Amino acid sequence: MEMHQIRYFLSAARLLNFTRAAEQCHVAQPSLTRAIQKLEEELGGPLFRRERARTHLTELGRLMLPHLERTYRAAEDAKALAKGFGKGQVAPLVLGVCSLVESATLDAVLAELGEAMPGLQLNVVGGTSAELLEQALAGQLDLMIIEAPADTPERFEAWRLFSHEYRMVVRRDHPAANQAMVTMADLLREPLIDHACEGLAALRRQAEVVGMSLTLRHAARDIGQLKRLISAGLGTGFMPDPREPAMCAIPVAGAAVRADVVLAGIQGRRRSLAADSFVRASRARQWDSPSG
Repeated sequence: MEMHQIRYFLSAARLLNFTRAAEQCHVAQPSLTRAIQKLEEELGGPLFRRERARTHLTELGRLMLPHLERTYRAAEDAKALAKGFGKGQVAPLVLGVCSLVESATLDAVLAELGEAMPGLQLNVVGGTSAELLEQALAGQLDLMIIEAPADTPERFEAWRLFSHEYRMVVRRDHPAANQAMVTMADLLREPLIDHACEGLAALRRQAEVVGMSLTLRHAARDIGQLKRLISAGLGTGFMPDPREPAMCAIPVAGAAVRADVVLAGIQGRRRSLAADSFVRASRARQWDSPSG
């Protein structure tokens, strides 16, 4: 079944006149008739009943009409999408953003991209840096904004944006909220919230080296739940400054955990128009450093 056959059938079904349908489709009537006859052979029965000067749809023709209309419309939509993609009118971008990364510059870059590309179709995926890297290597992400991995995988391509420092994060009414700095010993006495975070894993390694033990009382699967537990006063976070008015981020002496945040992709993969534009816009800006 070919699209021109369906187009000829739909035109004839609408006009109920083969001559006028051929004129509308800009083909000779014998060509239109042969195409419809071939379609009838493929569908297993006549689609039209011709009585002298009048033409009617058969029962099979009426049954097939809505199905063939949907098929033709879907094909036309697909062609329009492909054409738009070629002209940059439709620009899909799947962007992974580490849940710990908070940056006003990222918001500005996305706004700039949306204004410059009206056809932008953005899909933002959250997760830990390790999770996003794994998805990118599997071909599920176009680009990612993550903490730079300690072990750089093969074909990893990255541009440094800024660095952020991990701090003790507590509610504003916490006794340590007004201190300029706390010590590692202070932090280890806190009911820390365990979560999938590269910085917390680094803190645990540092604590083990000096023979200290972390108190991990609660656990949170993502950054939103982590903030919820801190806001509820249930525990203390170790994370980059979340910039939440109700929270306070305090530097920890002796717990120097700092990470570079990078824009990254997989080397050798052809970047889409949207992905390439995002890379250019990101590299053209001076990114803010949320935590010093």
